[in-house]
Amino acid sequence: MAASGSVESRLDFVRQVMGIPNVYLADVARDGSAAVVLSNLTGSLQLAAVPLRGKRALRPLSHGRDRVVGARISHDSRHVAFSRDFGGREEYQLFRVPLRGGTEKMIVRLPPTRIFDFSWSRRDDVIALSGATREFNGVWLLSPETGAYRNVFQCRHWTFGPRFSAGDEQLCFAAKTTDAPTAFELVFLDGEGKRTPALYTPKAGSENGGPKWHPKEPSVVFKTDARGRYDLAVYEPDSRKLSYLQPGDQGLGVDFVSFDWTPDGDSVYYLALKEGRTRLFVERLDGADAPREIPIPKGYHAAQLWSTGDSVVFSWSSLSRPHAVARQRLKGGKRAALYEHRTKLPLGAAQHVVYRSFDGRPVHGWFLKPPRQRVRRPCVLWIHGGPAWEVADEWNAAIQAFVVAGFPVFAPNIRGSTGYGVEFQNLNIRDVGGGDLKDVEYAVRYLRGRPDVDPKKIAIVGASYGGYMTFLAVTKLPDLWAAGAGAVGITDWKESYELSDAAFRSFIERYFGTPEENPKLYRDRSPIHFVENVQAPLFIWHRANDSRCPLRPVEKFADRLRELGKRYEFHVMGDEGHGFQKTENLTWQCEAMIAFLGRVLGVPGTARSS
Repeated sequence: MAASGSVESRLDFVRQVMGIPNVYLADVARDGSAAVVLSNLTGSLQLAAVPLRGKRALRPLSHGRDRVVGARISHDSRHVAFSRDFGGREEYQLFRVPLRGGTEKMIVRLPPTRIFDFSWSRRDDVIALSGATREFNGVWLLSPETGAYRNVFQCRHWTFGPRFSAGDEQLCFAAKTTDAPTAFELVFLDGEGKRTPALYTPKAGSENGGPKWHPKEPSVVFKTDARGRYDLAVYEPDSRKLSYLQPGDQGLGVDFVSFDWTPDGDSVYYLALKEGRTRLFVERLDGADAPREIPIPKGYHAAQLWSTGDSVVFSWSSLSRPHAVARQRLKGGKRAALYEHRTKLPLGAAQHVVYRSFDGRPVHGWFLKPPRQRVRRPCVLWIHGGPAWEVADEWNAAIQAFVVAGFPVFAPNIRGSTGYGVEFQNLNIRDVGGGDLKDVEYAVRYLRGRPDVDPKKIAIVGASYGGYMTFLAVTKLPDLWAAGAGAVGITDWKESYELSDAAFRSFIERYFGTPEENPKLYRDRSPIHFVENVQAPLFIWHRANDSRCPLRPVEKFADRLRELGKRYEFHVMGDEGHGFQKTENLTWQCEAMIAFLGRVLGVPGTARSS
């Protein structure tokens, strides 16, 4: 990319990067006819079918501007149920559409409900969904034909992943039924949800989730940290027998982002995650053989076996390669591309980096820089959302947008991130904005020692939890920054708690307890109380309908900046909420951030920035 006198002249590259489609695997039909993906090819996240044989092109299934969030194919491979968010408020409605294409039909008009996930019964006559209202978290059963629905389980805290057993006699899901911050139990309920639920945990206070029923027998495979690390285990509720699979003992991964039974029930397949990359394994349940790795491209994946059990369908990407979808035979490794996107844009390659934080703990991250960078440049320190999330080796258009605009980017996975083990992930329980903020401080120390970074021009940037960390960093570590840019972040934890539904009250309690229990912690970790310390120019982007990080506290934060005469910009996008939104709006957000940093830091690669 040639040097230019203004960031604006580089924004065409930004628009092109932000226009590269995201494609995520959602489900695979049992009859092997098609996979279903979520893609923003049309400008918002919509549903499309990908034929597994014959012509390989995405065939739209859903239409409109309001995003689709999740999708599941019926067991008879005739219909797809999907959840849709209207206006970004995360008050979802459930629809269905024929897998071969046709008219969308709303299954039921729900009261305001944040749907987490859902599944069809084996007979396809019931859908079980987990979600949250303003008052409680719970599980509901509904009829896809009549729209009748009823609540069968209520909980103060989260519920996730309801699944029916092979004969629809039982339902199993994960629920946080105690106030222990990291606890999740398995809940077993009869298929009609009429009898008293039974709870199971291998160890009190452990996290257990993602249960999947065996295709023939009454047993579930699930993820657990009962042994102090993430393992996969099989539990038989009738005999109460528990057995562990091998990946934890063999160190194949520190987390397991996807797993399920093979169609014959003889094995379990799983994606093992380590340092931001996933590997696919198949393990026989008889323990006769070591887990067998299925070679797939390097990066981050979502994967499912189709009904014949001889092939796997997966979507994948890396930080420097956009999303693709492929089908691959388990034996022989023959791979067929179902969808891929190639680009000639000057993308940055990801460099694996580890630095030491204040307590000597290693922190892993990714450093990306423009391909032809030769001198020191202003640098973006990118903090991911979550906090229980990570920057994996997965396509991230926003990160590459900064790179094509000329900024090197460092994305550290600070404590609290997933993908580095249970202990690391839980380090910021009751300490959000504490040790993780020190990890950010030590990331700056690392960057100042790099020969390709201007040590006086480091900007902190992020969205959601990354937006919160941006606001906290510029208020509590004001001397470190030349600029800050935060999107959809938190500025006041107490007020956000008061404005939240049951799901996000539970989220906040996981990290802080209740406001009554820990008022000092709530105050100390809320940027609204330290605005007077801000020195760096600050860019704020928020969305009017954000239900996770409410607008009102952010408006008060901006008002305080104005009263104190601080340099800032504040933008509110109407008719949008948290999470993945319309492509044009995300593009405007990135353009505005990059233009702001260009004005404050100077144009990377020119005399103005040196």
